[in-house]
Amino acid sequence: MAVSRLWNRRLIESLAQVRSLSRAGRQFEINVASRYRVGMASYRTWLVGGCIALLLSIAWNIWQGVLVYEEGQTIEAELERVRQLDHTVMAEARKEGIDLSDGALKRLSSEVDLANQLLMKRTFSWTTFLSELEQVIPPRLALTSVRLDQSAKTVQLTGTAVSLEDITAFTVGLQNHATFKDPVLAQHRVGSSGLVEFDVTVQYRQTGV
Repeated sequence: MAVSRLWNRRLIESLAQVRSLSRAGRQFEINVASRYRVGMASYRTWLVGGCIALLLSIAWNIWQGVLVYEEGQTIEAELERVRQLDHTVMAEARKEGIDLSDGALKRLSSEVDLANQLLMKRTFSWTTFLSELEQVIPPRLALTSVRLDQSAKTVQLTGTAVSLEDITAFTVGLQNHATFKDPVLAQHRVGSSGLVEFDVTVQYRQTGV
């Protein structure tokens, strides 16, 4: 009997320990699940925020794409309007017997330049030019060459002088004259005769042109 009671008591104690461990295990699982849900909530918040930011970025890109497309459509419509206007002008020109092709326009440009040059040469007065130039030539300086460019606006003067001071006085006189502008001493050197040879370039503003 004593042995039986001892085994019964040990069996009861073992069942109690098992129940205690079972309760502790269930409580431990609940705590872990609780901490897991809190961490997942934080991750979920970050994930939702990232999704919202991504959607906003996609919406912004779509809006920019629509704006660029509309701008492209506007430019294309304007180009088409210019093409139509160009075709209209070409048609009217053909009716009037005017050639507006690319080759004709290039020839027209060169012809206009040539006509302007001829007009400039016709209106250029050598008498007036030499008279005005004579006013600024120092006594100890002589010109040996006078060259004009095609537009008769730039003059290259070549000559000799006794000293460099005479050349300086000459350039200062050109600068102070009403019809000459921006004289530039291109070069000067002492020649075999002992005189100073020089080249001066100056802008000429013809009176009345």
